[in-house]
Amino acid sequence: MMISRWRLETARDSLWELLTNPTEWPGWWPHLHSVSRLAGGDAEGIGARHAFVWRSGLGYHLRFAMTTTRTVHGRELEATANGDLHGSGLWIIEDDAPGALRLTYRWDVELSKPWLRRLAPLLQRMFVWRHFVVMAGGARGMAGRLGCRLSQVEEWWTISRLADGLEAT
Repeated sequence: MMISRWRLETARDSLWELLTNPTEWPGWWPHLHSVSRLAGGDAEGIGARHAFVWRSGLGYHLRFAMTTTRTVHGRELEATANGDLHGSGLWIIEDDAPGALRLTYRWDVELSKPWLRRLAPLLQRMFVWRHFVVMAGGARGMAGRLGCRLSQVEEWWTISRLADGLEAT
């Protein structure tokens, strides 16, 4: 599992609006090539499905669809990934200091592409590093889009599902 945590000095409603409109993300997330809406979901967004194409920075793209599985309005947004990666992602919004929010993203995925799975034992640390480069670009882009201050970026990873997927190669 890879975890990114950002401290943003912004309003919860603004942050929630940004997170729940992924077709707008390529306008501020540097490594995101494109997002296409595949399904709209219900009134809470459950069942919404989007196709993502990400630039890895290593000469290949990652393509996967995210399907929203759970929302707690203004607090949590969870989705499953299927495609070049499969697993789940969870955004959590928490109060921090006055006028600031802590945004955490938990990304728990396995590699699906056969060639990535074959290289993963050798390149796992590079894949994780690139993930955090992509996430840091997202943090800066998000702060810019929201017109707010990004005052902290934290990241860490554990060998859980990622390792499970690697051992299965």
